Amino acid sequence: MTIVIFILVLGVLVLVHEWGHFFAARKFGVRVDEFGFGFPPRVLGKKFGETLYSINLFPLGGFVRIFGEQGEGENDAASFVSHPIWQRIVIIAAGVFMNVVLAWVLFSLGHVIGMPSVGGDNLVVENPQITIIGIAAGSPAENAELTFGNVIKKIEAGGATLEPQNTDELIQFVNAHKGEALSLEIQSSAAGEEAKTITVVSRASPPSGEGPLGIALADIGIAKSPWYLAPWRGLQSLWFSVQATFGAFVGLFQSAVQHGKIPEGVSGPLGLFVLTGQAERLGISYFIQFIALLSVNLAILNAVPFPALDGGRILFLAIEKIRGRPVHISYERATHAIGFVLLLALILVISYRDVQRFFF
Repeated sequence: MTIVIFILVLGVLVLVHEWGHFFAARKFGVRVDEFGFGFPPRVLGKKFGETLYSINLFPLGGFVRIFGEQGEGENDAASFVSHPIWQRIVIIAAGVFMNVVLAWVLFSLGHVIGMPSVGGDNLVVENPQITIIGIAAGSPAENAELTFGNVIKKIEAGGATLEPQNTDELIQFVNAHKGEALSLEIQSSAAGEEAKTITVVSRASPPSGEGPLGIALADIGIAKSPWYLAPWRGLQSLWFSVQATFGAFVGLFQSAVQHGKIPEGVSGPLGLFVLTGQAERLGISYFIQFIALLSVNLAILNAVPFPALDGGRILFLAIEKIRGRPVHISYERATHAIGFVLLLALILVISYRDVQRFFF
């Protein structure tokens, strides 16, 4: 079931992105030769007007083939390459824009249904629970197989028992029992799963910033908004997620360039598959938020000015505008090909780490 859900989620995210390219191209009179779901070889295809709509064998996304993208039809009004630079930029950027719009819609819907949120002075949440929102690599919590989304109901150590009402109470109890074996009653956020007891041996001298167990906690409940406020709240959530995602990409770039390594939190397709299953089991509110965050990630990733990505193609158009003539198509193709190979190599490296992280 997780495989089906993962394919559907990825399909929706990519098809919305590609539909942005398709819609903008048609608006400017550029011919779209094919709009495909999945990747070739083709299984089914039906032509409507000038466009072939196809279903392909590998259902992991989709694509559009726009006439003139490879430099052909320079004197043809229906060719991409014959249109003004600003129109070509809009066509390329439309995919990123649609992913942002999708994220906004999902965040807004989530606020109506109820979004998992951290309670605070300015936000009232229903049924707040002490929830694990992060686990440090190599920590006692990771070794005990605690997971994101676990709710801590009760804790015991040294003959003392506590049913904490908030994270501060729990943290104080854990700090008072450093180096001891702690018995945690854990309730998964997933519907229908029973509570279980896990024993964790805490650290007497934990690394800086991690704590004895190596977990990050938050009092998470459900915050709902009336329908007329949901679009505004959704826009706020979108802005916060864009800032956080952009910061994460900057951190990834700095870590890769300065230290030659990829941060631990970065996941590839296999990691996203696992996280999709976890989000689906946590419930509809978490799942909607997860898809919205994925859409933001896809938008920002494609906006990066790197060859083979939308941002890289826009960069070549900017160079064309500055030079007054386009970069030779053979050079542009070669650059995008190299960029694609580098991206594929990065995905393979991250996927190898995901296999070790999630399956062993």
